[in-house]
Amino acid sequence: MPDSTSGEAFQRVLSRGLPRRQFLAWAGSAAAIAALAGCSSPGDTKESLTFTLWGTGNEKDAVSKVVNDFAAANKLKGNAQSYPQDYETKLNTLLAGNSAPDAGYLTEGMAMRLGEQGQLYNVLENPAFESFLPSALHYYAPGKAVSQTCIEATALFYDEDAVKEAGVTVPAIAADAWNWDDFITAADKLTIDREGRHPSESGFDASSVERYGTTVPYLLRPLVGVMASNGVNLFNEDGTKSLFDSDGAIQVMQALSDLIYEHRVSPNVAQTTELGASTGLQLASKKVAMAVDGQWSLLDLNIAKADGLNYNAGVIPGFGQGAFTVVLSGANGVFEKSNNREESLELLLALADPEQVSLYADGLWMPPEEKYYTDPAAMASWMDNDNHPSNYRTAVADMAMNNSVTFPSYRLKNFSEIDLAITNTLTSMFTQKTDIAAECKKLAASVNALMQGVYQDTAS
Repeated sequence: MPDSTSGEAFQRVLSRGLPRRQFLAWAGSAAAIAALAGCSSPGDTKESLTFTLWGTGNEKDAVSKVVNDFAAANKLKGNAQSYPQDYETKLNTLLAGNSAPDAGYLTEGMAMRLGEQGQLYNVLENPAFESFLPSALHYYAPGKAVSQTCIEATALFYDEDAVKEAGVTVPAIAADAWNWDDFITAADKLTIDREGRHPSESGFDASSVERYGTTVPYLLRPLVGVMASNGVNLFNEDGTKSLFDSDGAIQVMQALSDLIYEHRVSPNVAQTTELGASTGLQLASKKVAMAVDGQWSLLDLNIAKADGLNYNAGVIPGFGQGAFTVVLSGANGVFEKSNNREESLELLLALADPEQVSLYADGLWMPPEEKYYTDPAAMASWMDNDNHPSNYRTAVADMAMNNSVTFPSYRLKNFSEIDLAITNTLTSMFTQKTDIAAECKKLAASVNALMQGVYQDTAS
C-alpha cells in the first residue's frame, strides 16, 4: 500500500498536532466547504466518519445505525448519507471535488475502476478480510482487493401449496437437482388452463392459462448459473469474446424459449411483467408456481407470506453438468484519501456482521464471511428465523458455499454496457418466437464489440 503524499501527511500532522482553534483558523474556508459537503477531505480532522449508500427504507436505517454506533465507539461522529438516485454521478462529483467520503457503496464496475486508478484503500491491509468467501473479494491489482457488501445468491422459489396440489417435489439439495426434462415435466404438471388441463394434454387452451408452472430466467444473473450447468462460460478467459454463439449456449437459449413456445409452461417476457414486477408478486398472484430469482426476493416473498403465500426455495435445474447458484453483490470501498482508513476498514467488517446488521436476518443480505456457512451456531444466527424458508439452508446457503459460480461483473471490464446490451437482447428474444441460433450469433457479435478484457483477479 503506497503511503499518502507528503502534502496529505502534513495535513494529517496539522490536524492532530495543532490546538483545535488554531487548526480551524488555519483550515479556513476549505474546512467549511468540506463540512457542508458532509464528507471527509484530506484536511479534515478525525471528527466525522462518512459512509455513503444508495439504500432507502429499512436498509438505510440498518446501515445508518451501524455507522453511527461504530463511529461513537471510536470517538467519531457517524455520517451515513443515502443517495438513492444517480449514485455513481453523485459519488463521481464528490471525488472530483476532493470531497470523497471515508467509505461507501460501490457498483462492481466503479469499484474495479477506482481501485485500478489508486483511489481505493486495499481491504487486505486488514487481515480479517481473509476470512471472507473468495467470491466476496475481487482483485483490481495483484494483492489488492475490494470486498462485496454481502453475498446474494439465486434460487428456485416456489408456491408450496401449488406444488403439493400437483404432486411435485422440488429438489432442495444439489445432489437431487432436476435435469431439464424433469423440470419441464414438473412445470407441465403445475401449468393449468381454466378447465384444469395441462399443456401436454389435448385441448389445453394457451390463451386462458390459469397458472403457469414457471417463468423464464431471462436476465443475465440467473442465466450464468443455468449456462454453467451445461458447461458453458459465456465469456472467454481474457474477456475479449462472448460465447453466446457456442453450441452449448444456443442449446440453453433454445430450451428457455421452448418453455414459452413449445411446452407452454411459461409466459413470455411481456406477460411475465403483467403478472407482477417481482417474484413475490408473481407467486402471490397464484398465476406462477415457480420462478428463479435472487435471494433478495425474500423481502417481497415475506410480505406476500403475511398475506397467505406459502413459499419455499429449491435448487435451480440444469443440463447435467452440475447444479449451480450465482453469487453476486455490489461492493463496499474505503477511499484512499480518507483520514480514517483503518477505522473505515473496521466499519466494513462491522457491516459484514449479522450480529450488528439486521438485514441478514431480515433476508436482504447474506454474510460475506465464510464461518456463516460452515459453523452451525453462526449459520443459525442469521438464517434460522421466520424470514428464511425451511429449505433455505440447503437450497441457498449451502449452494452459495459449495455450488456457486461468480457473476462476472467484477471480472469483465466495461461490464455495465455489456450487461445492458445482453439484457435488452434477451428481453426481445423471449417476447416472441424467433430463430434462437441466429439471435445468439447476433448477440455474440454485438457483445464482442463491447468487450475490453478482464481485471487481473488474482491474489498475487
